[in-house]
Amino acid sequence: MLMALVLYHLATVSIAQSPAMATDESCKHFRELVVEQRCGLLHIRFQRHWQRRTLYELMRALDLASADAAVKVVVLSGEFSAACGGETEPLALKQGLQKRSRRTAAQEEAVGSGDAEEQYIHEKAANFVMRSLAKKLLVQRKLLVAFVERQCVGLGLSVCSLCDLVFATESSAFVPAFSHLDPCTKVGPGWTVPHVHWLLRLGDQASSSTALQCGLVASVVREPQEFWHRVDQYLRLPFASLLATKRLLFRPWQDSLLAELREEGTPLAAQRRRLARSSL
Repeated sequence: MLMALVLYHLATVSIAQSPAMATDESCKHFRELVVEQRCGLLHIRFQRHWQRRTLYELMRALDLASADAAVKVVVLSGEFSAACGGETEPLALKQGLQKRSRRTAAQEEAVGSGDAEEQYIHEKAANFVMRSLAKKLLVQRKLLVAFVERQCVGLGLSVCSLCDLVFATESSAFVPAFSHLDPCTKVGPGWTVPHVHWLLRLGDQASSSTALQCGLVASVVREPQEFWHRVDQYLRLPFASLLATKRLLFRPWQDSLLAELREEGTPLAAQRRRLARSSL
């Protein structure tokens, strides 16, 4: 009933043209992201190539939104095609692979056992970063909305799967295939659970209309301006109404996932993973 009242209110609010975004002083200190703030909205825009710094800056921007009482809605947009390999390496944590490429064949044989340790360190570091980001997305108090205009690949889909609402254009596409994710996912970390869910629902690739039918996407828009008009409508609502809507959108698995992510971060859980790996 509450959701119906909110949607009715949204439908009856007159649509206003979006004012120009104002850049707050705290939004200027980002290199990989474009962060803008105006009238209750924090807009985080991804640029073309995701790096490890991109994820750190995203966590910092989410903290900025949580701490600012004036922010009611957080929008993620821009480049969600964060695939693995080449110039779009999502985490940029594979320094070990670069070092190995400079070794001779004899050196490779001598340090074979060290490679396994190096890979373990990489997996631990990469999963720590993603586990931290997943927890921040799950506990974000403001309405968190993702807007996909082109392809959503790799970590881009992982991030979208943890947002409250996902909007997409008609020409966008979703690629849940794990081949686009970092090899750290081979150990089955908890943050990949929502990604696996949509992989099973969508297959290796899906259009925005298929993602809408499966429930990943809340609405498909023809033009970006249509989405921003919708955001303007959300911003007209009292913050209490948005919080109520966020609670209604809360999925049952989110609590258990958050508890699992917190458990994964304990020293005991890390020791269990180490022992399980050494027994393989």
